Amino acid sequence: MKTVYQLFVNGIPKAQPRPRMTVNGHVYNPSSADAWKEEVKAAFISCRRPMITEPIRLKVYFFMPVPKGMKIVCKDGHYMPHIKKPDADNLLKAVMDALTEVGVWKDDALAFWTEAVKFYAANENYHEKTGAQIIIETGF
Repeated sequence: MKTVYQLFVNGIPKAQPRPRMTVNGHVYNPSSADAWKEEVKAAFISCRRPMITEPIRLKVYFFMPVPKGMKIVCKDGHYMPHIKKPDADNLLKAVMDALTEVGVWKDDALAFWTEAVKFYAANENYHEKTGAQIIIETGF
């Protein structure tokens, strides 16, 4: 197994919204995740490698903002799981769409194994940055 990319993308992760339809029947994608997707694309453009055309394993660890007034209670320096909206699968979809758009891989169907984990961006010892740790592995 070979790690092709391992990057941390700063920003506030946003979920890929579902397509919407106007009263006239026009279908469109809301722009709520566009800024986050641009952050992901910019991070990968800066270290571009040849396009991946083989099966990949994708791991994404999302670090979400801590709401004001929330106390982080975790033991042993671990992160507290984020169990609110947005859903992990919709966060992952936004990242995968951005990586397809920027040409990291030929198609996101190459991802035969995905892991998406959400945590609050802090543990009991210190505050962390919001964003996502993205790891792409090949060689199976």
